[in-house]
Amino acid sequence: MAKFCQFLPANHFGCRPGWTTTDSLHYIAKCTKDAWRKGEVISTLFLDIKGAFPSIILSRLIHDMRTCGVLTQYMDWIHRKVADRKTSITFDGYALEQRTLPRGLDQGFPLSGITFQFYNADLIDICDKKSGEAMVAFVDCTLLLAQGKNLEITNNKVKEMMKRDGGALT
Repeated sequence: MAKFCQFLPANHFGCRPGWTTTDSLHYIAKCTKDAWRKGEVISTLFLDIKGAFPSIILSRLIHDMRTCGVLTQYMDWIHRKVADRKTSITFDGYALEQRTLPRGLDQGFPLSGITFQFYNADLIDICDKKSGEAMVAFVDCTLLLAQGKNLEITNNKVKEMMKRDGGALT
């Protein structure tokens, strides 16, 4: 699939018009039905990146945005928004000294979803479509799909998608 405006993978859904939950389900159903029509099966592995937004490393985000072709003005704005943030814990009138947050996006930051799509866009590109692999992402949730003659083959493909260089575990 072609990238949306040459920025994000077309199978990375959420946070933009035309890439809704329903669209992602249609994509998954099509992959499954295409396999069934060939007399094959599908294995899937659902991944949910825990603590995705607070874990974003700013330098990596900017690098990924640059790789996707985002204009420097937008990357600079994100950098100013996210860099040098501070927090303090307050309880019962007592406040701890402010600390700099080394990573992450603000809770409730309106661009968290689309920003994270740039952050993990390379994850979507690890599949080998010619060998019956596909990936679908919805912001911080990813689905690995493997198509093959039987479940043993497809399960091995899913494992390989996780373990290969640049794979999901990386």
